[in-house]
Amino acid sequence: MSSEVLRAADAELRFGDWGPGYLAQGEDAAFGVVVLRPGDEFANHLHEHHTESFVVLEGRAEIWLDRDTRRVVSAGDVLRAEPHEEHFVRNPFDATFRAVFVKTPWVDGDKVDRPWTPGAPA
Repeated sequence: MSSEVLRAADAELRFGDWGPGYLAQGEDAAFGVVVLRPGDEFANHLHEHHTESFVVLEGRAEIWLDRDTRRVVSAGDVLRAEPHEEHFVRNPFDATFRAVFVKTPWVDGDKVDRPWTPGAPA
Protein backbone atom coordinates (compact mmCIF):
# COMPACT_ATOMS: atom_id res chain seq x y z
CA MET A 1 0.00 0.00 0.00
CA SER A 2 1.32 3.43 -0.84
CA SER A 3 0.56 6.49 1.23
CA GLU A 4 -2.65 8.10 0.07
CA VAL A 5 -5.87 9.50 1.44
CA LEU A 6 -8.82 7.18 0.95
CA ARG A 7 -12.42 8.19 1.54
CA ALA A 8 -14.90 5.93 3.32
CA ALA A 9 -17.61 7.19 0.96
CA ASP A 10 -15.65 5.71 -1.98
CA ALA A 11 -15.91 2.12 -0.76
CA GLU A 12 -18.04 -0.12 -2.98
CA LEU A 13 -20.30 -1.80 -0.45
CA ARG A 14 -21.02 -5.48 -1.03
CA PHE A 15 -24.81 -5.13 -1.01
CA GLY A 16 -25.21 -1.76 -2.73
CA ASP A 17 -25.92 0.71 0.05
CA TRP A 18 -24.89 -1.51 2.96
CA GLY A 19 -22.39 -4.19 3.99
CA PRO A 20 -18.61 -4.19 3.98
CA GLY A 21 -16.51 -2.43 1.36
CA TYR A 22 -12.74 -2.61 1.06
CA LEU A 23 -10.67 0.53 0.62
CA ALA A 24 -7.19 -1.04 0.50
CA GLN A 25 -5.56 -4.45 0.65
CA GLY A 26 -1.83 -4.98 1.09
CA GLU A 27 0.57 -7.67 2.23
CA ASP A 28 0.25 -6.78 5.91
CA ALA A 29 -3.30 -5.43 6.28
CA ALA A 30 -6.62 -4.72 4.62
CA PHE A 31 -9.14 -2.12 5.67
CA GLY A 32 -12.45 -0.70 4.65
CA VAL A 33 -15.82 0.36 5.97
CA VAL A 34 -18.94 -1.49 6.99
CA VAL A 35 -22.39 0.11 6.90
CA LEU A 36 -25.46 -1.47 8.49
CA ARG A 37 -28.85 0.15 8.13
CA PRO A 38 -31.40 -0.39 10.91
CA GLY A 39 -32.36 -4.06 10.78
CA ASP A 40 -29.33 -5.21 8.75
CA GLU A 41 -27.07 -8.00 9.95
CA PHE A 42 -23.85 -9.56 8.75
CA ALA A 43 -23.62 -13.35 8.96
CA ASN A 44 -21.68 -15.14 11.68
CA HIS A 45 -18.15 -16.03 10.58
CA LEU A 46 -14.55 -16.29 11.71
CA HIS A 47 -11.08 -15.76 10.30
CA GLU A 48 -8.39 -18.40 10.70
CA HIS A 49 -5.41 -16.10 10.27
CA HIS A 50 -6.25 -12.48 10.81
CA THR A 51 -7.55 -10.33 13.62
CA GLU A 52 -10.44 -8.08 12.61
CA SER A 53 -10.81 -4.78 14.44
CA PHE A 54 -13.78 -2.43 14.20
CA VAL A 55 -13.48 1.31 14.88
CA VAL A 56 -17.00 2.69 15.21
CA LEU A 57 -17.56 6.02 13.47
CA GLU A 58 -21.32 6.44 13.81
CA GLY A 59 -24.38 4.75 15.26
CA ARG A 60 -24.57 1.57 17.32
CA ALA A 61 -24.53 -2.15 16.64
CA GLU A 62 -24.44 -5.36 18.58
CA ILE A 63 -21.56 -7.72 17.95
CA TRP A 64 -21.80 -11.29 19.19
CA LEU A 65 -18.51 -13.09 19.86
CA ASP A 66 -18.32 -16.89 19.92
CA ARG A 67 -22.13 -17.10 20.11
CA ASP A 68 -22.28 -16.24 23.81
CA THR A 69 -20.88 -12.75 24.36
CA ARG A 70 -22.94 -9.74 23.24
CA ARG A 71 -21.26 -6.36 23.00
CA VAL A 72 -23.04 -3.14 22.07
CA VAL A 73 -20.61 -0.74 20.39
CA SER A 74 -21.10 2.93 19.57
CA ALA A 75 -19.17 5.85 18.07
CA GLY A 76 -15.63 5.98 19.44
CA ASP A 77 -15.50 2.30 20.45
CA VAL A 78 -12.98 -0.22 19.14
CA LEU A 79 -13.64 -3.97 19.18
CA ARG A 80 -11.27 -6.77 18.15
CA ALA A 81 -12.20 -10.25 17.00
CA GLU A 82 -9.18 -12.54 17.31
CA PRO A 83 -8.38 -15.37 14.87
CA HIS A 84 -10.87 -18.25 15.29
CA GLU A 85 -13.28 -16.00 17.25
CA GLU A 86 -16.72 -16.12 15.64
CA HIS A 87 -18.42 -12.75 15.17
CA PHE A 88 -21.94 -11.77 14.12
CA VAL A 89 -22.85 -8.10 13.63
CA ARG A 90 -26.32 -6.59 13.48
CA ASN A 91 -27.99 -3.22 13.83
CA PRO A 92 -31.23 -3.49 15.84
CA PHE A 93 -31.20 0.27 16.45
CA ASP A 94 -32.89 3.23 14.71
CA ALA A 95 -29.80 4.84 13.12
CA THR A 96 -27.26 3.72 10.53
CA PHE A 97 -24.08 2.07 11.87
CA ARG A 98 -20.72 2.89 10.25
CA ALA A 99 -17.33 1.53 11.21
CA VAL A 100 -13.85 1.11 9.81
CA PHE A 101 -12.59 -2.48 9.82
CA VAL A 102 -8.94 -3.51 9.80
CA LYS A 103 -7.77 -7.06 9.13
CA THR A 104 -4.21 -7.98 10.12
CA PRO A 105 -2.32 -9.75 8.76
CA TRP A 106 -4.18 -9.72 5.47
CA VAL A 107 -4.84 -13.19 4.05
CA ASP A 108 -7.11 -13.11 1.01
CA GLY A 109 -10.10 -15.43 1.34
CA ASP A 110 -9.68 -15.87 5.11
CA LYS A 111 -13.37 -16.07 6.02
CA VAL A 112 -15.14 -19.16 7.31
CA ASP A 113 -18.93 -18.92 7.51
CA ARG A 114 -20.45 -20.37 10.69
CA PRO A 115 -24.24 -20.28 10.27
CA TRP A 116 -25.84 -19.03 13.49
CA THR A 117 -27.99 -16.13 14.66
CA PRO A 118 -28.63 -14.91 18.22
CA GLY A 119 -31.44 -16.91 19.77
CA ALA A 120 -30.56 -20.05 17.82
CA PRO A 121 -29.02 -23.01 19.67
CA ALA A 122 -25.25 -22.68 19.97
